[in-house]
Amino acid sequence: MDKERAKFYQSGDGSYFYSADDASKWDLLDRIGQLNLLHVLKKEWEPEESSQSKLRKVLQEINIDEFEDFMADILGICESFEEMVYEFEGNINLSPEYLERVYPEEKESLEKLKNQIKEHKEWKEKHQASYSFLTRKLLEKNETDNNENNL
Repeated sequence: MDKERAKFYQSGDGSYFYSADDASKWDLLDRIGQLNLLHVLKKEWEPEESSQSKLRKVLQEINIDEFEDFMADILGICESFEEMVYEFEGNINLSPEYLERVYPEEKESLEKLKNQIKEHKEWKEKHQASYSFLTRKLLEKNETDNNENNL
């Protein structure tokens, strides 16, 4: 006796369904969701007059057939940034830990990077105005403005 084998239907995103109709319905729902997301992204990330962002301009040109690959690339870039970027109080650079793991043979470059990061920290500590200094200056300015307005 031959056992009856279940037949599954694959949708465009690789999901499996029990019927071709369900797979088609899922493809339609997925496409509607992607169109909604693309529409909102285009609206929220319109190029600004003062911006020179190429990504904002490219986003406006993306069509629905390119959208899935575009989003996969964006997510991949975000993951890469999380892994390989060192950030300290607004200063960004390659992460020394990332370089040690991925490029262990680049010892000289790694030492240069570590020195560069150290120099950035030291320079910022030496040149950055302290918050209390900025607050005091702002309070003094407000007090002067108030005195002038009350005359």
